[in-house]
Amino acid sequence: MVHNNVAASSNSNSEEENNGDVEFKLKNLPAVPPGFHFVPSSCLLILDYLVKKIVGVPLASDMVKVRDGIQQLDPEQHRFKDEFAHCQDNEAYYITNKGQRKTIGGGGSETSTIIETTSGYWEEKKKDIPIYNGDNLIGYKKRYVFCRGKNDETFWRLDEFIVNPEIIPVNSQDKIEDTIACTIRVKRPKTSEGSSNEYEDFEEEDAKMEDFMEDEEMEEVVDEN
Repeated sequence: MVHNNVAASSNSNSEEENNGDVEFKLKNLPAVPPGFHFVPSSCLLILDYLVKKIVGVPLASDMVKVRDGIQQLDPEQHRFKDEFAHCQDNEAYYITNKGQRKTIGGGGSETSTIIETTSGYWEEKKKDIPIYNGDNLIGYKKRYVFCRGKNDETFWRLDEFIVNPEIIPVNSQDKIEDTIACTIRVKRPKTSEGSSNEYEDFEEEDAKMEDFMEDEEMEEVVDEN
């Protein structure tokens, strides 16, 4: 009888261990299938993450981290391999606050924004790039380059996304000013013949992604009909 109790206890413990292993594996399944990367378009980043954060509903996934003050970090301080393992190399996605920054320049189109970090600063290079979902204006993008010192530009790029207030409900309007989406990534110059302009390369990548998403939406409409 004692042996039976021991056997029963052993089987019970074994089942608990197996259940624990299964639960652990389920919790640690990758957020995206093997071989895929998380590469959201500007449109998806605004609609599925920034807008949802502003109106107070769950984000589409935890691939975009919610954290304040990330623009004040040096690029190397971001945990690319740990927190963004399913993104492309040296890419990070955040929902963050606007943070401290200062304006330089002579005013108007010559004005630029500077965001200081521990060992350098982000300098605004392009501002208010419109982002559309079809014919609807959903937000704007600003582009920054990381500099180690005066005029010492690196290959690090930061894009800030702000939402178009017209698509946000009135009761959430107060959160628009200080809530933005942000991407950080490194861009290497092309080694083959062709354009070596990193900014144009970024625009080409975004344009291709937006075209792809529009094609997907058209296919869905056709399928529904």
